[in-house]
Amino acid sequence: MKKGLKLLVALLMVFALFGCTTKTETVNEPAKVKVGVSWAMDESDAIEDEDIQAYVESIKLAGGEPVYMEQATDLESAIAFLANVDCIIMAGGEDVNPAMYGEEMLAECEEPYDERDTSDFWYIKAAIEMDMPLLATCRGMQMLNVVCGGTLYQDLFTQYDTEINHRDPELEDFTYHTITIEDGNILAEAMGGAGEYTVNSWHHQGIKTVGEGLSVVALAEDGMIEGLIYDNASYIYGTQFHPEWHVVEETLDCLPVFTALMEAASK
Repeated sequence: MKKGLKLLVALLMVFALFGCTTKTETVNEPAKVKVGVSWAMDESDAIEDEDIQAYVESIKLAGGEPVYMEQATDLESAIAFLANVDCIIMAGGEDVNPAMYGEEMLAECEEPYDERDTSDFWYIKAAIEMDMPLLATCRGMQMLNVVCGGTLYQDLFTQYDTEINHRDPELEDFTYHTITIEDGNILAEAMGGAGEYTVNSWHHQGIKTVGEGLSVVALAEDGMIEGLIYDNASYIYGTQFHPEWHVVEETLDCLPVFTALMEAASK
């Protein structure tokens, strides 16, 4: 047999044994971090709600996969759902029922949404128990404080001496004011460092007494608490402002808040 023919036979035998080496191999892309958005309504309604969609869009822009959380009715149902996600965001919304922190409801307090209060309460409890990364915004931070045994001002306009409008009296748009973030904490890291920041504001309730295990890491000029860290957790904190609307309004200055949450979850 000629030398060239022997070489051809040998190559054919290699192809037969190991297959064609010219086939393009598929490289799987890394799975996206699943970010749960706290329950407030059925998913069909959440898709139409601009406030919920602000979180959804921010998560997508940060490279994550948003997941609409189901209503939790107890600790067990909250833990069961959290097995499906990597981290969670507790969103803004209605006033927290003062009964949850042992107070009578004032006339200035908005009508509570008890089903949501219950769901948020148990999801935060579950996240703490599971040490799951959690970002709590506005109402979410207030509920984090309540879960830890803290209390709230039911109405800043009548209960807190301030010259800052934390909420537009006409309820038409955000107000804006300066906050100072302390150094050496996960909020400062997510925001790009300690210092002064101008943030949006849409709340008439605020932190009165700080819950057990929480540390204050950001304040408005009038002393109103704007950031809380849960000390005995890997990554649980709250902001009184709305980072999601900073992102949606195309400033993108708060996008690292969401990327940092997902980086914490991926660890």
